[in-house]
Amino acid sequence: MTANPPPMHLLIISGGRDLPDRARALWPGLRTSVICRPEVLPRVRSKDQVTRLLSIREDAPVEEWLAAARFIHAVDPIDRIANYSEKDTEHTAAIAEDLGLSWHSTRTLRAVNDKTQMRHDLAEAGLGGIAAAAVTTKAEVEAFAAAHGYPLICKPVRGTASKGVTRVDGPDDIDAALSWGTSGTKDLDSHELMVEQFVTGVEFSVEALSEAGEHFVVGVTGKISEHDHFVELGHVMPADITDDVSTRIHAAVDTALTALGVRDGVTHTEVIVSDDEVHIVETHLRPAGDEIPELWSRIRKVDLLDAVAKQSLGLPALAETRAGASVVNEAPAAAIWYACPDAVGELTAVDGEDEAKASPGVAAVEVLRDIGDRLEGVTGSFARAAHVCALGDTVAEALARAQGGVGAMHFTVKASGWTSQTSHTTQTIS
Repeated sequence: MTANPPPMHLLIISGGRDLPDRARALWPGLRTSVICRPEVLPRVRSKDQVTRLLSIREDAPVEEWLAAARFIHAVDPIDRIANYSEKDTEHTAAIAEDLGLSWHSTRTLRAVNDKTQMRHDLAEAGLGGIAAAAVTTKAEVEAFAAAHGYPLICKPVRGTASKGVTRVDGPDDIDAALSWGTSGTKDLDSHELMVEQFVTGVEFSVEALSEAGEHFVVGVTGKISEHDHFVELGHVMPADITDDVSTRIHAAVDTALTALGVRDGVTHTEVIVSDDEVHIVETHLRPAGDEIPELWSRIRKVDLLDAVAKQSLGLPALAETRAGASVVNEAPAAAIWYACPDAVGELTAVDGEDEAKASPGVAAVEVLRDIGDRLEGVTGSFARAAHVCALGDTVAEALARAQGGVGAMHFTVKASGWTSQTSHTTQTIS
């Protein structure tokens, strides 16, 4: 960037953690306006740097969002639009089309956000190995099972953070799966559920950057999840895979992103690799959570979050990212491991944080729950209690160090007159 770039006005829909600050740092003098839901307001950072901030209630029709954007555009013409989150992405696409701004199309948003639509579009592109259907009743799940067999996966159509996801091994599991799935939709824009075939294999996530329709896979992340609701307990990077598997994953993700109409942005795609096929589980038009971008930046000369900020300003990011993806940064391998206490009750104490930070190879420790919070077991990604990030010369070493850090931590939970202390058991990877 030049020291004095031309004036620019960026409209940001929803929040986006520190990404608006990154954008302002990249473009001196950048004016930013924000439109978001009331629930997002407390999480909007650096409010003193925002030119104008509008809040619109959650159930407002899209016409109200369009009217707000038109008002801002009338008093201060908008040059670009961004949404750094998964909230109100359809509203963002509608505003972009209404004002003639560059962003993901409504067709792409619909295909990515609605997992049944995604299955249809991927099937047309030759990636249709997983049958799926929207369901509302036990009879509909039984009918799907009769056609495709057990086990199945039941989950929200627009789910995130592993909320509401259940494996269904037979008819006796259906009622609980529908109840669990419905509970996982309470913070989502849709309460619809779906079932799909359960696919056996090894699960990975794929972090990629697209620019002008060209897709580049930065890296493949190994995932470790619990069995029942597939909440992720840890990640390792880079995934320990052969060149052949890597090539197949790259090709499948490239085909999927093209089929879904993705042209720009950082994406986070989950895949399952079986003996003969790479199955696309879902994709997201945002960087991964779980500190995955931060850990990739520790082991390679890439910064996916900076890439998002740059592209939101119309700046190129692909060439720099491609050049840095093969350059080792702080260490060759990294891992994150989560503390997941299974006790139910009030969290009264967390011990061992300093010991975890002092453990060999540990790069970061964060306690994710506050004293006084109620723990409900492993109900989703946001139910986890702490994480430890670690680096190593190998994936196995990094994972062992992250697990060792978590093992040093203890959580005291009080419930119904009794107190239990719980720590997370570790899992090793060969």
